[in-house]
Parts: sequence; structure tokens; C-alpha cells
Amino acid sequence: MLKLKNKRVVRFILVGGVCFLTNLAVLYVGTDILGWYYLLSMLVSIIVANTLGWLLNRSWTFPASRFSWWMEYGRYMSVSFSSTLISLLLMILCVSVFGVHYLLASASIALAMIAFNFIAHRDWSFAASKDPAER
Repeated sequence: MLKLKNKRVVRFILVGGVCFLTNLAVLYVGTDILGWYYLLSMLVSIIVANTLGWLLNRSWTFPASRFSWWMEYGRYMSVSFSSTLISLLLMILCVSVFGVHYLLASASIALAMIAFNFIAHRDWSFAASKDPAER
């Protein structure tokens, strides 16, 4: 169970907030300003936001790791890629099937994925920085 008094959870959520805003900004710019198809914009926004998330989480949320930076980045991005696949499928369902506005759909999906992403990053991406007392 995720507890808000856990410093790592709070930091993860704060980093997630920064990444969420970055994600929405890139998604908006790609779709409404550059005229890209919304799924292409979403993919680009996820790559940008997840790279920013890795940098911030690596330095602030989960600072200790037994992996080299490139191995850790690969692990982080593999979790992010699985999350992205789920998010893309949910985005298609929300926007193309149910007619939800793409920005509202993206925001809702991001909120729904917080617990999955925290647990996966804590237990795999940054495995060496796990502290059983903070679970």
C-alpha cells in the first residue's frame, strides 16, 4: 500500500506532477500547434516526460542504485514502455471509442497509473534503493 507519509511516495508524486505537466504541454504542442496525430504527440510526450522523470527520480526519489546509469535508464524506460503501451491502449479507448477529449483522457490515465509506476520503479528500476522500512 502506498502511504503519503512515505517520503519516496511524496517525492515520486511531485516528480510525477512535473512530468505530468511536461507531458500535457508536449502533447498539446504536438497535437494543436504542430498538427500531429494525437497518438504520435502522446508517444513523443511520454518519451520526453519519462526521460525527465528518470533524471529527477534518479537524483531525488531513488538516489542509490547498484546499476550504471545506462542500465538504470534502460530498466526505467522498460517500465515506462509497458506503462506507455497500457496508456496508449487506454487513450485509444477513451478518445476514439468513448469520445473523451484527448487532454482529459491523458490526465485521467496518468492519475490511474501512479501506483503501478511507483511500485515498478521502486522494485525494479531502482531496485538497490529499496528501503523495506519505507514500503
